[in-house]
Amino acid sequence: MKGIIILGFEADSETSIDTQFPSNICEFLGVTIESLKDLVEQHMKKKMEPNYVELTFGTEVRVASFYSGFSFRHYVGNPNFAICVFLSQDDVLSSEFEGMLRRIAHELLPKREALNFDDILGQYYEMLKNKGLTPYWEEIVEGETSVIEAKKVEEPQVEEVEKEEKVIDQPEEKVVEEPNLDLIEEEDVSAKVKELQNLLDEKRSKIRELTRKYTELDSESTKKSEEIESLKKELSEQYIKLEKWSQQMADLNQHNSKLMDEIKVLNQEVSERDDFLKEKEKQLEELSKKVTGTKDIEEETKRVTTEKENLKNINLNLNSEIEKLENVNRNLKNEISRLKSQITIHLDSITNLKLEVKDTKASVSTKEKETESIRDQIFDLKKEIKVLRRERDHYREIVKKNNLL
Repeated sequence: MKGIIILGFEADSETSIDTQFPSNICEFLGVTIESLKDLVEQHMKKKMEPNYVELTFGTEVRVASFYSGFSFRHYVGNPNFAICVFLSQDDVLSSEFEGMLRRIAHELLPKREALNFDDILGQYYEMLKNKGLTPYWEEIVEGETSVIEAKKVEEPQVEEVEKEEKVIDQPEEKVVEEPNLDLIEEEDVSAKVKELQNLLDEKRSKIRELTRKYTELDSESTKKSEEIESLKKELSEQYIKLEKWSQQMADLNQHNSKLMDEIKVLNQEVSERDDFLKEKEKQLEELSKKVTGTKDIEEETKRVTTEKENLKNINLNLNSEIEKLENVNRNLKNEISRLKSQITIHLDSITNLKLEVKDTKASVSTKEKETESIRDQIFDLKKEIKVLRRERDHYREIVKKNNLL
């Protein structure tokens, strides 16, 4: 054997380690209230009457435990306690081991308030270890013991009445036996007769007082007996209520054990939900990383839009230059038409005009070449603008699909 502890069960169904021997046995074995839950549930499943359980938890800890009972009418020693003995793997329990634990509960638990209770527990543990305890198989039913105590209280009253009757009978015997008239003189006899008469009067007065007291005690005893009977009825009713309450408490404890099992299942479901939420959080982190990638895309779109605006400005400048060149071309055409009209008017200066026309044609051809090169540049710019527009539309579709704005 490794040690012994006493578990206490509080009114709010909480369990606590009340006493242990040796003083560090729970710490040495790593035993806590949480690890003793299965043992407590085994005790409570048996309708909370006095019961015995052997249990193994963990890999090395064996326990033999006796529960003293919940009902205040049906218990051993003191209700709402359990005596638990931690066993080693080599311990072989006899058939009388439960009776030995019942003996400890019967003799030790009523001394719970004693100052040297821990020492007494150690002594009982040593006796249990050395098999020096005899088994105890009786269970206290408090209603019956209270009836026996009530009878013991009534018996002394009858004995006192019998003693008083004996006292009452004694003086008459003395009155008859004491005087001896043949041996005493007449004067002494008369004096003694007077003394005896006085004694008789005193004894009679005492007898009257005793009879009065007897009648008063008799009437009081009848009243007390009636009160005792009424109290017995009340006690029986209270015991019936206690039995009902104990039964209800037993049912509630069974229901509580079922609820504890349901709570375990719910805790498992909660853990599964936590794992599911963790997976979702990981997915959210991945999506947030993707969103940061879309931010890069937004920056790229901004850069492209700025380039587009710059190209638009360049296009506007080129258009203004084209308009200027077209104006110049119009002016040149006007000049050509004016010159042609002058040619028709001035036939004599045709040669000069031809020379001038050649010069103007040469200048026009150079201007036209310049305008063609400018048109080619404008065409290339338009192509680039179309490509940029396509890229812009493509980025807009990406932004809309990912809901980045």
